[in-house]
Formats: sequence, C-alpha cells, structure tokens
Amino acid sequence: MRVSVVLLLLCLSSVHLYRAVDQPVVGDEQTEFTQSQIEELKKQDRGLEGSVDSTELSAEEPGEENSNTAKVAFSYASGLNGNFGPHSSDVTVVFRKKITDVGKAFSPITGVFTAPLRGVYYFRFNLLGISSYWLAVCLYKNHTKILDVTKYPKGQYKYAVGGATLLLQKGDHVYIKLRQKSQVSDNSDNHCTFSGFLLFPM
Repeated sequence: MRVSVVLLLLCLSSVHLYRAVDQPVVGDEQTEFTQSQIEELKKQDRGLEGSVDSTELSAEEPGEENSNTAKVAFSYASGLNGNFGPHSSDVTVVFRKKITDVGKAFSPITGVFTAPLRGVYYFRFNLLGISSYWLAVCLYKNHTKILDVTKYPKGQYKYAVGGATLLLQKGDHVYIKLRQKSQVSDNSDNHCTFSGFLLFPM
C-alpha cells in the first residue's frame, strides 16, 4: 500500500514538474515568434519608406524638366508717333518699342519673329487707323498669309485686331504686313501692338 502511495506521489510530482518546465518554454517560443514578426514589420516599413522616397523623386522630375523648357513670350508696340503708310506695295510692320521680350525670338529691327524651337505658338496683333485711308493688315507664316483683317475708312477711329494659333518648326518666321494703300497710326499710348508666346513645345 505504501509503495502504491509513493508511486502515485512520484507520478503527480512529475506531472507538476513537466508543466512548470513546459510553460516557460511555450512562452519563449511565443516571444521569439513575436520578435520575428516585429523584425519583418520593420523590414516592410523600411521598404515603404523607400517607395515613398522614389515616388517623391518621380513627382519632382516633371517639374525639373519643365524648368528646362524654353520660355518664349514677346509683346512690342510700334513706337510710332504719327502715321505709317500708305505705300505702293505691301510692307512689313516693324514694332520697335519693347513691352516684354522673353527668349529674344522677336527682332525689333525687322519686325519678324523667329521660332527658336518646334512647338505651338499663339500670336495676336492690334493696329489703329484714324485717317481716310483704309486699314488692312495680314498675319504671315513664312511666305504664307494666315489671315487678313481689313477696315474701310468711315471718318473715325478703327482697329484691326486678329490672332492665330500656329504650329511652327524651328526657324519659321511670323510677321505682320500692312497692305498697299493702307495706313496705321500710333502714339505713346501703344495702340499698335504685336504679341506672341509659346503654348507648348512639340
């Protein structure tokens, strides 16, 4: 009987010892598993930071490219203090008084704009006539007439206003011609102007 009791007590002691030893081991395994998860999350976090940095760089690149794109814009007045014309043939109107000139593509000596690069440009002109002569002006691209604006004399002020969007190759010329037997007038108020700018390169 005593032997049986002793054996029973030994068995119970072994079970308690096994559980006491087993529980910390399980806890250690859980701790190690949690640490590995943390390390993996840290790696993923570092990867996300790298993705954000690369995204920020790619977002900045277009701005850097745009900053290197040629900027072209001009606006000139005739600089006249009186009348110009009439003439026996069509003549180029020279605009000598600078208002704005970015890119130096317009010549105040010849009155001709020369495209510095291939792209789409917008041009606009405004000319005044105040005499009994008719007012007729044309916008030219190289040797091709793009548009013609004509105002007939009515004994009062008259304006010829026009504009166009043009696809130009590098080196193309754009200018204004005054038609024969017509006349423009201007003074310090800058009634006669020619302007243009690059919309976007192609």
